[in-house]
Amino acid sequence: MTGAAPRPGAAAPGAPRPAPRARFVPALGLLATVALVVGNMVGTSIYTLPASLAGAAGPLGLVAWVVTAFGYLFVALVYASLGVRYPRTGGPYVYAREAFGELAGFQTVWAYWVSAVVGNAAITAGVVGYIVGFSDTLAASRPLQFLVAQGLLWGLCVLNVLGVRLSARFQVGVMFCNLIPLVLASLAALASFDSANLQPFAPNGVGALAAGATLVVWAYSGVESATVPAEEVDAPATIRRGTLVGYALGTGVFLLAALATVGVVPTAELAVSPRPIALAAERAVGPWAGTVIGVVAIIAGTGTLNGWILMAGRIPVSAAQDGLFFARLATIHPRRGTPHVSLVAGTVVSSVMLIPLLGQQLLDVFNFIVVLAVLTTLFPHLYAAAAELMLARRDPGRYTPAERRRAHIVAPVAFVFVLYTMYGAGAEAAMWGFLLVLAGLPMYVWFATKGSYRVPSNE
Repeated sequence: MTGAAPRPGAAAPGAPRPAPRARFVPALGLLATVALVVGNMVGTSIYTLPASLAGAAGPLGLVAWVVTAFGYLFVALVYASLGVRYPRTGGPYVYAREAFGELAGFQTVWAYWVSAVVGNAAITAGVVGYIVGFSDTLAASRPLQFLVAQGLLWGLCVLNVLGVRLSARFQVGVMFCNLIPLVLASLAALASFDSANLQPFAPNGVGALAAGATLVVWAYSGVESATVPAEEVDAPATIRRGTLVGYALGTGVFLLAALATVGVVPTAELAVSPRPIALAAERAVGPWAGTVIGVVAIIAGTGTLNGWILMAGRIPVSAAQDGLFFARLATIHPRRGTPHVSLVAGTVVSSVMLIPLLGQQLLDVFNFIVVLAVLTTLFPHLYAAAAELMLARRDPGRYTPAERRRAHIVAPVAFVFVLYTMYGAGAEAAMWGFLLVLAGLPMYVWFATKGSYRVPSNE
């Protein structure tokens, strides 16, 4: 008797079965997701930015914190909404491509990936800046600072390659080690608050508010963190809750620490300090408090670097799977379930960006890289806000009537706010940011036509 014919495409009897495709491990629960958001926000930003902000806006920087916090509430709501509806690795890229097509998707992933890998160099420079405060030998040797920075980058890259569970446990531990001492030190510093330090309140004029808000954006650039490793989160609803809880917790800590720092340290002194939070703790409590905060800042910065290395490894994965980015970056480790090729590639770029450490002051390197990274991280936010409005109008089945009405308010406010912060970066910084985004267009042409274009024959 003749057996039934095999289905078309089915393997012949006795033929080896193809190996199953490697997948991500859904190991991130609510605590880990909140820790990722908070860790990516409350790291080198709060420990280093008060100096940059004091130089740019003076005490008016406090208003910049409040304005940015309000604006980023709408950005957080956009990501909380999109993350639960489109839970695919890559976050902003997924939303831009879904709403506007391949070109918008590519521009988003290109800008976001550049922001992450360049930003990781700034985070590393910030951590090294705090380590320098504990070592005269390190402070006197830029080559040694460079080696320490490289060791931090590559050590955390290895941790992330080994597994998302290990990275998440590290992130949760860092969150508690960071927030508890920082909150206690800030509360203690408020007891020494001197209103004289708030004068003059706007030494560079009210127009400096936009520039100050753009600097603070660096602190909030991790608010979307829960959406990027979406396929590693245990449930789509966790993405939403993790985003909003992380935003609220991070914002509370930001405002408390910023107020305490500005109230304790005079603006002129604050603007040139590579360790502003530690300086405020020393003035308010004593030298030992500055030492404790210095150690905490190193821990927090290391956690932020860990979180953003995790992010940089995931940002291009879906685009690579879709043929819109380098194909090898879509590779998932068969045992570890991590994008090991993408993790290593991103760390290589961050390592190269640290070369200026060999010839410039740490604060100069930090400020330059922050401006470049901020501009490129704002493009994905802009596309995400527009995508929320587009998808709410185009795909009403994914939204309830109340959610659609809310999207018509939240998305436009988020979009306008992001445009405002891009304006605040200044013409020169905006120019370099736009040039960087446009520089990716030839790559898009290559990816979009790869395999379909043939050189015309001369026959």
